[in-house]
Amino acid sequence: MIKVKKRKIRDTRLFLKENYKAFLSVLLLAIFGIINQLGMGEARSYFIKNLLWHTIGIGIFVVFTFFADYRKLTLRILWIFYGMVLFLLFLTLFTKKRWLYIGPISLQPSEFLKPVLVLIVAKIVSDKVSEYLNFKTLVSLLAIIYFPLFLVLLKDLDFAFIMGITFFIYLIFLGIRKQVIVTFGVICLILGILGGPILWKKLKPHQRGRIYAYLYPEKYSKTWAYQLEQSLIAIGSGGIKGQGFRKGWSTRLNYLPAKTTDLAFSVWAESWGLIGSTIVLVIYGYLVWFCIEISESARDWFGKYLSLGVGLILLFQIFFNVGGVTGLLPMTSIPFPFLSYGGSITITVYFLLSLVFNVAFKRYFFK
Repeated sequence: MIKVKKRKIRDTRLFLKENYKAFLSVLLLAIFGIINQLGMGEARSYFIKNLLWHTIGIGIFVVFTFFADYRKLTLRILWIFYGMVLFLLFLTLFTKKRWLYIGPISLQPSEFLKPVLVLIVAKIVSDKVSEYLNFKTLVSLLAIIYFPLFLVLLKDLDFAFIMGITFFIYLIFLGIRKQVIVTFGVICLILGILGGPILWKKLKPHQRGRIYAYLYPEKYSKTWAYQLEQSLIAIGSGGIKGQGFRKGWSTRLNYLPAKTTDLAFSVWAESWGLIGSTIVLVIYGYLVWFCIEISESARDWFGKYLSLGVGLILLFQIFFNVGGVTGLLPMTSIPFPFLSYGGSITITVYFLLSLVFNVAFKRYFFK
């Protein structure tokens, strides 16, 4: 028993030593997120709540990294969580917004869908490892993924669309035949051509407005493109070094809408400029690369698929957020992990990362 305990301590120290850069990246992004919200000059309650979410998130991250074991997760347990998230999504259909309110706490069930889906997909595929996903398994996975996303679609088109793309690409990496991809692409093209005009009419005014803003930003600079214009002004005014902590005019004078959530990266860019923005993107990019590296080195298929899925979720989250606030892509309501305010997304991101770190940790104790 003493030898086993000493070995565990030794392996834990080795794990910390070999992965200290990844731990440091998470810590730095957490600090940057707290500084970003503090620098916005919002009510003190925003900062306190944001600090609380990060504290809870870090606690979850530590517990699940060192004291959990992803290998003990069974499909039975995952189906229970899947059912719980579906129930919460059904409840949102009876609310005006995509949040649920429990006293002073608001929950966004769609955020919890990300870890549940990546866990259940990774588990199913890892239990049926083959060169390609067979037709029956593929259809089952598509139903598991896109049924809850359809429920999300009714309240949050942006999230459903982006997560739909993310998980389809995830399935491609897990092993879909080229013929299936081509067939699916042709079907989507046909449906897009036939259903596009109908879908366009069904879109809400602000959803159509985002397309107008992307295609004709100057024409709609005072209406639909106002958010994009103010974002670009804030980012541009940051220059190379930035305006400094709490010195950005767009942020201080509240010209920048949704600065605590969707445009949190614009606030950071205005305050810390190109240098600060680059640092955040490099650190975040390192975490995505870390997920891919763990996926390659994991000693079981579940760990491989799980780490890959988390990496893709983090990648597309930042891709669509930064693309939107810089005008390279249509503006979305997808927040920037760590920098944006929000309890559901903050806790979800820490939990997703804890899964990857747990996979990395268990390599040292794999049997």
